[in-house]
Amino acid sequence: GFSTLCLHSWHECRKHQLPVIGVAKKRPTHMFGRFLTKCTGGASETPQLLILGLDGAGKTTLLYRLKLGDHWEKSKESTMEKDMKKMRTKDEAGKTEDPGYHYEEISFPRQFSCGMWDVPGTDAMRRVWSCFYHAIKIHGVIFVVNTAEAEQEDRIDMARKQIHFLMNEDELRMAPFVVILNVQNQGDLKRARAKIPGTKGEEDEMYFRLALHKLHFSCLERLKVCKMNILALKGEADPAFEEITKFMKVKMCDPKGLRMNL
Repeated sequence: GFSTLCLHSWHECRKHQLPVIGVAKKRPTHMFGRFLTKCTGGASETPQLLILGLDGAGKTTLLYRLKLGDHWEKSKESTMEKDMKKMRTKDEAGKTEDPGYHYEEISFPRQFSCGMWDVPGTDAMRRVWSCFYHAIKIHGVIFVVNTAEAEQEDRIDMARKQIHFLMNEDELRMAPFVVILNVQNQGDLKRARAKIPGTKGEEDEMYFRLALHKLHFSCLERLKVCKMNILALKGEADPAFEEITKFMKVKMCDPKGLRMNL
């Protein structure tokens, strides 16, 4: 249950010097109880999306670009990229400011509101990914792949293995999957658009290198592949992400699938 996740996370957080995301109690507080209902189902069930991917793929950037847009970019000295790099730099005691786990509630205009979980993708933390979807009812998965690592065969192979494994997990067999091929093009972010013009994920070489064409039909029908510059997202209403939320909503409401009422 959720208490198992919390206890497991406590041990992992102590090991990796990350703060605890929850505390196991026999009787959760009223606020924690409402949060638990949102995550595990019930009358007020809120979709829970899991953002996964290898370390450095752009998961946290995706979460906070959707939540904050470009409001983080106050100056050239204070950008999201620079600030996150600073927060993840260990101090003399070996600690970092970044908590590792991130959770935000986001409302997509004309689509739905949801909770989004961003979980680290290091080798150690990939081992606890399953704790999340075992304890929490996950309705959709976003897997981020860093296209800058295209020449690193071992990284692409690891991403391929993780995607194929996740799509066949019992707890995620009904969940829609979106694979985002993240093109980390810096440039002028104020003018840049997140969507990469003239390309479709299915036509990209990475689609085949990740062996997505070899997935079973039951997986392919709930899979969407997109290519975008995550760092250029302008918030939850960005047109580049709207096609993802539309896809997620259709699949989550599918009577053959999760049968959600959004």
